[in-house]
Amino acid sequence: MNGFKLLLILCVILFSPISYAQKNVSESLKKELEDAETKMFQNVNFTHANSYFKTDVSDDFFTINADGVVANKEQSLADTERLKMFEMGTTKFFDKKIRVYGNVGIINGRGQVFFDGKYIVEFLYTAIFVKEKGKWMYTSWQGTISKDSPPPPPMPKN
Repeated sequence: MNGFKLLLILCVILFSPISYAQKNVSESLKKELEDAETKMFQNVNFTHANSYFKTDVSDDFFTINADGVVANKEQSLADTERLKMFEMGTTKFFDKKIRVYGNVGIINGRGQVFFDGKYIVEFLYTAIFVKEKGKWMYTSWQGTISKDSPPPPPMPKN
């Protein structure tokens, strides 16, 4: 019993500051992160990526995409086919959660992609931003195809 009480006390001590910090994240700080995320989604495409990556993406950027592609900042910018793909569809975002830990902002959510009005895929994502010199910089992305995603089209027969 004493071991359990000690473990419980340690958990309260260790996790209370994190919980307290999250409860006291200001709405203006959340809005800053939402704005940074909106800017990211509007600019991670073929037309705007060059300027966005110069000003709003951290040098140590890292991405893991739902299709298994892993890339750093330079590789992401060089992947013009993926950047063009982002301009072709429209995305509906929902179930967003924003957390802030000091100068790190983590946004989790879900998105549904539509091409010509047709629902193509649903994905879960985590976008990480780090505040550098007073500005939220896009630092990392991880996307996963959702279990709720529509099935892929059948493969053509030879």
